[in-house]
Amino acid sequence: MGKINNIWDYLARHKYTIAFFICILLVGFVDDNSVRSLIQLTIRLNDDKAELQMYEDQFVRDSIRLKNFEASLKGVETIARERYKMKRADEDVFVLSTEKNIGREDTEQ
Repeated sequence: MGKINNIWDYLARHKYTIAFFICILLVGFVDDNSVRSLIQLTIRLNDDKAELQMYEDQFVRDSIRLKNFEASLKGVETIARERYKMKRADEDVFVLSTEKNIGREDTEQ
C-alpha cells in the first residue's frame, strides 16, 4: 500500500504539470491541427504557390503568343498546321516515322 500512496501523492503534487504535458502532446502530435499537420500544410502550400506561378507564367507566354497569332493571318495558318495537322490544297504532307513496320503488311504468315 505504501507504493500506491507514494505514486498517488506524486501525481497529486504534479497534476498540473502532468496535465500540461498531456495537452502539449495532444496538440503537438495527435490532434488534426497539430504542429506536424501545420508543417505538412505549409509545405503543400509552398508547392501549390510554385505551381500557380508556373501556370501564370505559362498563361502570360500563351497570351502573348495568341496576340501575335491573331494579329496576322500567317499566325492562324501556323496554328492550323501545328496543332490540327492541316495543309494547303496544293501541297502533299509526308509523315515520317522511326518505327519499322508501320504501313507494311505481314506477308510471312
